[in-house]
Amino acid sequence: MRDTLGTAALSGLRVLDLSGGIAGQYCGKLLAGFGADCVLAEPVAGTPTRSLGPRTTHGPRSSRSALFRHLNQGKSAITTDPDGERVRMLAALADVVIRDQTSPLPGALGAGTIECVIAEFPDSGPYASWQGTEMIHQALSGTMYMTGWPDREPLYGIGYRGYYATGTTAFISVLAALHERARSGLGQTVTATVFEANAAIAQNLVSQYSYNHGYETRRQYPGFLAMLRCKDHWMVLFAIRHWEQLLAAFGLQHLIGDQRLARQSSRLENWSVVVAQMQDRAASVAASDLVAALQRARISAEVVAPLSDLITSPQWQARRLLREAAGRRHTEAALGPPFTVGDTPYSVGTASPSLRTARHGRAIERRWRQSAASDGAADAARHAPFPSPKACPTEGALSGLRVLDLTTAWAGPLAARSLAHLGAEVIKIDAPSHMDAWRGATEGGAARHYPDGQHGAHPWNRCVLFNTQGQGKLSLGLDLKMPGAREVMLSLASASDVLISNFTPGVLDRLGIGYADLCAVNPQIIVVEMPAFGPGGPDSAHQGMGKTMEAACGMATLMGYGDGSPVLTGPAYLDPIGGLNAVAATLTALYNRSRTGTGCRVEIPQTEAGMHWIGEQVLQQAETGTSWRPVGNAVPYAAPHDAYPCQGADEWIAIAVTTPAQWRALCKLMQRPDLLSSPRYASPGRRSRNSRELARSIGDWTRQQDKHELAARLQAAGVPAAPVNNGSDVAHDHALLRSGFIRLLDHPEAGLHAYPSLSYRLDRTPGGITRAAPCFGEHNEHILRDLLRLTAAQVAALRATGAVTDHPVAAPRTAPATPDDPAARPHTPAAAFPATPPGRAVTPSSYPSLRQQPPASKGAR
Repeated sequence: MRDTLGTAALSGLRVLDLSGGIAGQYCGKLLAGFGADCVLAEPVAGTPTRSLGPRTTHGPRSSRSALFRHLNQGKSAITTDPDGERVRMLAALADVVIRDQTSPLPGALGAGTIECVIAEFPDSGPYASWQGTEMIHQALSGTMYMTGWPDREPLYGIGYRGYYATGTTAFISVLAALHERARSGLGQTVTATVFEANAAIAQNLVSQYSYNHGYETRRQYPGFLAMLRCKDHWMVLFAIRHWEQLLAAFGLQHLIGDQRLARQSSRLENWSVVVAQMQDRAASVAASDLVAALQRARISAEVVAPLSDLITSPQWQARRLLREAAGRRHTEAALGPPFTVGDTPYSVGTASPSLRTARHGRAIERRWRQSAASDGAADAARHAPFPSPKACPTEGALSGLRVLDLTTAWAGPLAARSLAHLGAEVIKIDAPSHMDAWRGATEGGAARHYPDGQHGAHPWNRCVLFNTQGQGKLSLGLDLKMPGAREVMLSLASASDVLISNFTPGVLDRLGIGYADLCAVNPQIIVVEMPAFGPGGPDSAHQGMGKTMEAACGMATLMGYGDGSPVLTGPAYLDPIGGLNAVAATLTALYNRSRTGTGCRVEIPQTEAGMHWIGEQVLQQAETGTSWRPVGNAVPYAAPHDAYPCQGADEWIAIAVTTPAQWRALCKLMQRPDLLSSPRYASPGRRSRNSRELARSIGDWTRQQDKHELAARLQAAGVPAAPVNNGSDVAHDHALLRSGFIRLLDHPEAGLHAYPSLSYRLDRTPGGITRAAPCFGEHNEHILRDLLRLTAAQVAALRATGAVTDHPVAAPRTAPATPDDPAARPHTPAAAFPATPPGRAVTPSSYPSLRQQPPASKGAR
């Protein structure tokens, strides 16, 4: 494998995958796909993922699981020998060892080895002994509470997306540790927990609650979203901009003069009026025709197409999103890359290893011994640090790197925020004439996005959306369409390592700062772009938002209550998927640069990255012609498996019974021996067939109880369960408080508030963020005078042309709010958010629970 992947970005890395679950094996898959020599070590009976569905119909029986194939194509495999000697030898030679927290290391690791530990929950705190499943983690993260219809039980989603989030987080953490190893020569332990990985990608829940005690609830049409039933398929649109073009596409020009819809904020309040009229027009139109018209108007829209249509679509065909992995006696369907790194190859590799071939490990042992012997000086050169004199405010693994952030909304800003968390210096380029959508409208947007519902003098500095994803960054107010701005960008690029943007394709080139332009001034720069779709297909120029990309990648068609209506994940789930994959791609490119000395262009087509998080469903469709048909929260591996009502309005508990012992424990706790003895519920299949009647019995019991107390009792009895947390619950979760995941940051115009952290856990170089999001153009002088060494006259000239500014173009020029200005520093209830110094972790003792107190406002939508 080392010879055939000699030019791959991660070529030369030796990875031992000891994990038995989805998260660890997906981390190993990403490492293998980009060139690492990854060996899966499994017990003689096979790794647990071999027995998980969905299943295919051909190939070795031991590897017919579409999930196992997706996670392990391109890897070699060995079964553990009785005394473990071979695994101990491989562990001693490995650059990276991936293991589950419950599995001990087989032996000593080298001083430079990265140990990657995968866990369900942190090893201390209130959930240390809890059992997790996909639904349990989606419930705890707050995502499940926001997913589904308002008059129905919340839905957990589809498949194992929470575990894919953890595997991607682990991959990022491993590569960050490898980057730091190039400087220090030392390895370290990185930990990825499913609990924190899912909390990290829930949409701004902690900060939203901190700003105004509100939180999102299940609504069919939040924001400027519409799900419409067309003549043939459903379609989804997200229309935050281009109001008149939207109305024209539906023939609704008579609404242009409607005073209820004159401003963006009032438009949002009356959005249901618009949706109803759009639905009337959509019913007689083909979904693809309507999407084409909306895309011509630069409005994000996509068909909610079934997987059977997607895998044969011209876009998928042009992009070769489905490929083949060849084995000795069969081939398997495989997915193309989640992202590309310059011209380095991504390999789907060989077919997933059968259990029979895994029993022969001598060839792998020889290969690794030869590989380790040949490392020597070549290995030292490969890991030579990239020289960079820049300081970083945190001691993270990426300390010394500088990143230029030209992103907007959620996906790109999350990626840049992650790089800041890991230690990089991140400069946000704030565009005054086309402001980041998450800074909000210049006049102020929905009141729920501002502290205590007050816009203040400068709403763009007080919006919770931007202030959550802008943590730890610097801001330069730079209008790239004005004279002199391009020269400033080129000067910054010459002294930077990474530029990341999520503009539509071609925008960077039209601004004169595309990869060719930047490479001319800095051959080592890495330019990261995040289009909705990859190039070369009919959809490649489509505008994309998280909600529409969720439909385009195939997720939305796999979620619903079984009535034919698709359901979108409450938060825009494709945004954090795109964000995490952008971080993964950036770090892969940085590792490649350490080998080659040159930068490259990196591309993350976000729909293609999202496709990997339902990879097993795509492979099943490709190989069998069938795909998952959603029926609420039902799954084939557990029964009962659903959300049940608890005390209070819209309060729920998630219960997932996966074993006979858990079923017995549940019946005992319910004091219902009749359920246990009934033949109607004697097996998981029978419980599934009689799920409605069983749900009534369980609901009658749960409805009388507090969801938090009941979940703790069920977990203590050995039954996987969790409260379906809302935003208030997440903001007061004792495990998140105890770990320091929730932190207080002091913003000069928004005040002191709690914010969510991220889930990268590196024990020796932990990184983290201690600085609130920047005000617009806050660091203009520092960046222009201190970093670029411009004179006062040069800076004044840039200001005179409008190239540099500290306010949006459409905003009134007023003096910046001061910390003493009531509009800048709204009152924050002391009982909820005590005066802790900026950047300090919020602990259970300093942040008392408000669980028994009603929120000031519920249902921010």
